[in-house]
Amino acid sequence: MQEFTVSGLAIDSANQSPVVLLKELDGDRVLPVWIGPSEANAIAVRLADVEPPRPLTHDLLKRVIDGAGLRLQRVIISEIRLQTFYAELVIEGEGSILKIDARPSDSIALALRTGAPIFISDALFQEEFGVDPAEDPERGDRLRQRLERIDPEGFGDLSL
Repeated sequence: MQEFTVSGLAIDSANQSPVVLLKELDGDRVLPVWIGPSEANAIAVRLADVEPPRPLTHDLLKRVIDGAGLRLQRVIISEIRLQTFYAELVIEGEGSILKIDARPSDSIALALRTGAPIFISDALFQEEFGVDPAEDPERGDRLRQRLERIDPEGFGDLSL
């Protein structure tokens, strides 16, 4: 499992879908995760350090976690099944660990609000992309071409 950070938001020009780009903290791997517009907005608001007039859902959840004396220890994006990413929130409190199934987009939005690290399992990269692009240049080229079609200007000033 490796730690990743949000490197930005973009629009996939092929289907006009928002994409959150996660970059390996101590490496070169990038994982694009296609998300919905509402989730993209929740992430963009935090990336832009905008304070909404009323709490968004993820702000509310952070307040609940904090108010209960808990801590979001980490987010793990663990697998992909039928082109759907799966994640879990690892919450710590009162000497116990609670793992909660969650959508990656919600998990990322919450991690950005709490400062929790985001981890991605190595198995997910094997499932999604096969072998290392250096070992399979053709597959690596297809991934690079798809990432090149993603428009980071789609979110204007809100992308990193």
